[in-house]
Amino acid sequence: MVSKKFSIFLLILTIFAMLAAGCGTSAPAQPPAQPPAQPPAENGPAPIEAAAIVEGRCDRCHTLDQVYREREAQLWPGIVTRMVNMSPGLLTDDEYNLVVEYLQENYGK
Repeated sequence: MVSKKFSIFLLILTIFAMLAAGCGTSAPAQPPAQPPAQPPAENGPAPIEAAAIVEGRCDRCHTLDQVYREREAQLWPGIVTRMVNMSPGLLTDDEYNLVVEYLQENYGK
C-alpha cells in the first residue's frame, strides 16, 4: 500500500507539472516582421484594448506589478517576444504590435 506521505508527494509533483506545462516552452515564435502600418490613435480604443490584452494574458504567469514595471522603451519588444516564445499562441501579430506599443508608450523610460 502506498504511504500517505508518498501520495501527497505525488499530488504536489502532479500539480507542479501541470503549472509548469501552462507556462512551458515550445518552438520559438517569431516576432512580427513589420510594425503596424498605422499606429493606433492615442485617445482611441487601441490603448484600452492593449491594456485589456496585457491584463488578461500576462497575468496568467505574472502579477500585474511585475508586468507594469517601467523599463527602457527599447527593451519591450524583446521582453514581449521572450514571453510569446515561452507561451506560443499567446498573441497574434497584431496583438503583439499593439501590446509592445502600449508598453513602450506607457511603461517605457
